[in-house]
Amino acid sequence: MGIMTNDNCPNSTTPATDIRLATIRIAKEYLKFSAAHFTVFSATDRERLHGHNFTVSAEITAQVDSNGMTTNYRLYKDALQHCCEALDEYVLLPGESPYLDITQDNDQYLARFNGRTLVFPMEDTLVLPIRNTTVEEFSYYILQQLLVGKALGDNVDLWALSVSVSSGPGQSGESTWQRQG
Repeated sequence: MGIMTNDNCPNSTTPATDIRLATIRIAKEYLKFSAAHFTVFSATDRERLHGHNFTVSAEITAQVDSNGMTTNYRLYKDALQHCCEALDEYVLLPGESPYLDITQDNDQYLARFNGRTLVFPMEDTLVLPIRNTTVEEFSYYILQQLLVGKALGDNVDLWALSVSVSSGPGQSGESTWQRQG
């Protein structure tokens, strides 16, 4: 059996000097975490403590190799699952919020906001290096975990990586890293 070509397509072959990119989308049912949080709107206004079942997805743009694939994207699925598991079933607090002062007192976190002190057990709480507990900040946090932690390995010719976090149908935030130069 010969190689099939489309003679009507003027660019049916790719010149050897071109770089071919592909985007892989990952949105598996198990990429989720349940967490309690509250969004801080200003120095005097915040939501009440509540929870969501957050879902996580990603888009990976990388160079297609000579084998016709960008990478073993099992690495991405495993890394995303690890990030979700690390956040699951916690109260999430923004450690870099300009409006919250978070301190430790024995086995509790004390979060001071607008003259009130909110108390959270340390074993049930994560203080994240984010400014607010929003889908925008969660997506950026997970994106950084993937990029900084080298969870994806060194063998990927990565061009772009986007992470999306949804707090419910029709409501999500996405953060993107793109290769420079």
